[in-house]
Amino acid sequence: HNSKLCNRATLSSLRDIVGIDTHLEKLKSLLKVGINNVRIILGIWGMGGVGKTTIARAIFDNLSHQFEASCFLADIKENEKLHSLQNTLLSELLRRKDDYVNNKHDGKRMIPDRLFCKKVLIVLDDINHEDHLEYLVGDIGWFGNGSRVVVTTRDKHLIGKCNVIYEMTALLDYESMQLFNQYAFGKECPDEHFKELSLEVVNYAKGLPLALKVWGSLLRNLGLTEWKSAIEHMKINSNSEIVEKLKISYDGLEPIQQEMFLDIACICE
Repeated sequence: HNSKLCNRATLSSLRDIVGIDTHLEKLKSLLKVGINNVRIILGIWGMGGVGKTTIARAIFDNLSHQFEASCFLADIKENEKLHSLQNTLLSELLRRKDDYVNNKHDGKRMIPDRLFCKKVLIVLDDINHEDHLEYLVGDIGWFGNGSRVVVTTRDKHLIGKCNVIYEMTALLDYESMQLFNQYAFGKECPDEHFKELSLEVVNYAKGLPLALKVWGSLLRNLGLTEWKSAIEHMKINSNSEIVEKLKISYDGLEPIQQEMFLDIACICE
C-alpha cells in the first residue's frame, strides 16, 4: 500500500503524512465531528518540534468546509498585540477585513456579540499566555452551536479549561524512519550502505518530526564521509538544544518560507 502511495504522490505531498492519520482520526473522534448540538474546545500540547502545528493545520484543512466560517491564527506567541489578533479573527470569521477594535477589552465584548450565532472552526496555534485563550475564545458559549476551537501549546497548564486535552507524543521508531527516509532519500527505504547510519540519525532525533525533516534534508545527496561527520556532530551536541534552535528558526517563517528552509537545507553542508 505504502509503495503505491509513494508512486502516485510527490515527495512534497508525502512530507507530513507520516504519523498524521492516526492522530487525525483520534482528534476527529475527540472533536465529535458531525455532531452539531455540541461546542468543544480541544487543547493539543507537546514539546517543541513534535508536530502540533502540522496536526492542527491538518484538522483545519480537513474540517473547515463543515463550518460557516473558519480561522487559523498561526504562531500566536509571536504577536504581542491581542487586539490585533482579535481583529484578524473577526475579519476572517465575518469575511470582511476591518479594524474592529482598538483594545483587547473591546475585542472580548465584540467577539461573542458578533459570533454567538455562527458555527465556526477556530485554531489558535502556539499560545504561551493565558490571555490568549481568555481574550480570543474566552468561553465556547461565545460561538454558535456546533462550533469547535483547537488550541496548541507547549504549556499544559494553559489549556486546563479546555473540554478535551490531547498530548502529542513523539513518532514511533518505524514512523521516524519513514519520515527521515522521505527527506534523506526521497523514498521509503534508505540506500543499502546508508541503513546503519540512518538508524543512528533517527535514534538521535528522538521521534521529533522537525529534527527528522531538517537532518534528512541536510544529509540528502551527501556521501558516507559527510554522513559520519554529521553524526559525530550530533553526538557532541545535545539533541534538545539542536531541535530547540531549529524550532525557533523554523517557526518564525511563513509556510512557503518553511518549504524553502527545507529545500535550502538540501543543498547546504
